[in-house]
Amino acid sequence: MRIARKLETAFPAAGVGELLPGATLTLAVAVVSFGAWQALDGTLLNVSALLWAFLFSIVLSNTVPGLTSGRFVTGVNWSSFRLLRVAIALLGLTISASVWTKLGGIGVLAVLLNLGVAFVLGSLFCRYVLKMRAPLALLIGAGTGICGASAIAATGPALKARAEEMGASVAVITLFGLLAMIGYPVLFQGALGPWLSHSAAAFGMWAGMGIHETAQVLAASSQVDGALDVAMVAKSIRIFMIGPVVFASLFLFQRLSRAKGDETKQQVDIPWFALAFVILTVVHWILQTITPDWKALNSDYLKPTITFLLAWAFAGVGLKVKLLSIRQIGLKAFVGGLVVALMGGFSALLITKYLWLASL
Repeated sequence: MRIARKLETAFPAAGVGELLPGATLTLAVAVVSFGAWQALDGTLLNVSALLWAFLFSIVLSNTVPGLTSGRFVTGVNWSSFRLLRVAIALLGLTISASVWTKLGGIGVLAVLLNLGVAFVLGSLFCRYVLKMRAPLALLIGAGTGICGASAIAATGPALKARAEEMGASVAVITLFGLLAMIGYPVLFQGALGPWLSHSAAAFGMWAGMGIHETAQVLAASSQVDGALDVAMVAKSIRIFMIGPVVFASLFLFQRLSRAKGDETKQQVDIPWFALAFVILTVVHWILQTITPDWKALNSDYLKPTITFLLAWAFAGVGLKVKLLSIRQIGLKAFVGGLVVALMGGFSALLITKYLWLASL
């Protein structure tokens, strides 16, 4: 339970001169990525700034190898390790614990049940059927069950996952999330519409539970009138679960890694940033209750700032990813991402139909 010592290492011990080259590089990638995110808002390429930073930095890492060595190393490591943890903790300030009250008991139960199916069963499938390393299996399960790249960014450091494992999991989660973003509305407007009683709220619930990234949920649910509010509340509950799922990942990780000779077996510390995330969601709830201007301040200034910090940090993660290493684990990750995406989407559909819709 070495939380105090971990808090002490949340900020850099290296000198500014050592940090500056690599930190400036990752900062520049974050600026470009943040700009791309804002410029492409409302288009099919409306993915998170964090994902753009990851993609741009992977391209740089594999086309200009010198950017990942020498004087850049210290700053890149600071971005991908220390800054990432601080940004994840601060993310809690943008999410209110009050989301639990907005869908009702059955709605919350539905979201958590589907999250459990995608995360737990998906992780077990990847681990035992596809024989993945435990960290990669859990990253795919968490990315599908919660919120794509942000969940992977939060879970990866706690599991001490390799950069290539984070890269492979982000790639497949993003791919199948984009396909879901396009496919869900098409299916609802076709064969699945009558099956869901042509209910926009039911579609919103399905999309909010089954599609990965927040931007993808927003894009898909906006295509059906009346679906957006339910979809975003369901998605918000999933995002709130980032902190708890990090702890659940550690619990599963220790059990999935117990096989004799398993190279992933290691001592795992309590992730202070996950605990801070949960605490700050409660702080957000309190502040929005007692401070009238908090909601506007949060959406206009705090949320964009924290999004930028996440992009800055994930640029450091991407600069450590080598495509050759991803290719070595890519097929398993692709199959795992596909199966877990189908598992999560199908279970979300059944839960929406037979649990949530039936309760209305």
